[in-house]
Order: sequence, then structure tokens, then C-alpha cells
Amino acid sequence: MKTKIVRTVCAALVASATVFSGFGVAHASSIGGLTRTPPVRPGLHLVARRATLPPFGFAGFCENQSDQCEKSGPVTMVELSRDKRLELQAVNVQVNREINYKDDSSKTDEWRAGVSEGDCDDYALTKRQRLLRAGWPSSALRIATARTASGVGHAVLVVSTSEGDLVLDNRTNVVKPWYATQLRWIKIQSQEDPRIWLAL
Repeated sequence: MKTKIVRTVCAALVASATVFSGFGVAHASSIGGLTRTPPVRPGLHLVARRATLPPFGFAGFCENQSDQCEKSGPVTMVELSRDKRLELQAVNVQVNREINYKDDSSKTDEWRAGVSEGDCDDYALTKRQRLLRAGWPSSALRIATARTASGVGHAVLVVSTSEGDLVLDNRTNVVKPWYATQLRWIKIQSQEDPRIWLAL
């Protein structure tokens, strides 16, 4: 098994945006005269606020691979059975191993699915393509953009399930809930129409 150190430098795909964490509001409660604030817990799903422009490379992607930008299946989230969870994990690991990381040039940000080399958006789109072919509905498979803890632009696949939004990321083989990724979320595809993007 080969080990890859994946540098994720996808800043060109992310427009500057105000980041909304999506975390809930904590309520103070009084116990024995002392005020305690319980830990803040996020919701299971990312909450979109309004329509926004899609990432720069997305329009070209839809023109070149239009079948990947069409709605398929009902607008729903996936019931996360053990088999479905294993399928997500397998796709994440397989694509992370199969694609050799290659940063787009500073002048181009070409989004592609089904490639042998590419950057973060290409990993995310390839994972989405594999799951669509396996019969998962497009409404549950959304590309999202974010910034890493170091401020680098990034793209991942967010899968909407009965147990929350799960993230398939080329930086790790572990499928994580959206709030456990240390990403600062920017925008995401709409569940109703893959061509429409929403601010987070």
C-alpha cells in the first residue's frame, strides 16, 4: 500500500465569503445558584442560507460533463445502513488511492470527474460520480467548498444521510460528520438542483 502526502491547494476554486459555522446556540442553566453553559452542539446537517454564485471551475465542468450536473432520483437523504456506510468508506478510500494529487495551475481551475490525477475538486467529483453510478440520488451527493484551518481553499463531497451530513475528503480516508472536519464552510450545491449553489 503506497502512502501519499496530499497537499491540498485549491484556493482558486473558492470565492471569498463570510463563513457561517452552523453551530447551535447554547442556553445557560442555573444549578445550585451556579450558572452552567452546556457545550455547544452542532446540528446534524449543514444549513444553507441563500443562493450564491457557483465556484469558478464549476460552469466549465457542467459544460464538459453535463450528465454529472443533472438531477437524478428523488430529493431525499440516504438512510444510512451498515452497508451504505461501508460503501461510502470504500469509495472514499479507493478514490483517494487511485488519483494522484496534482495542483491546478494558477491560471486554470478545471473541474473533472473520473480522472487519474487532479486536485481536491477532482477527487470530490469522482467520488460523487461513483456513488451516482451506484444508484445514490443526486440530492444526497453535494460538492461543497470550504477553507482549511490554515486558510487554504478546499472542495469535498458532502453526503446527506439519516445520521447527518458526512464528508468524503481527499486529505483523509476517514468519513467524518461535517462538524468534525475543521473546515470553515463557504458554499454547497442545492439538493433540488445540482447546478444551483447555496451559501453556508
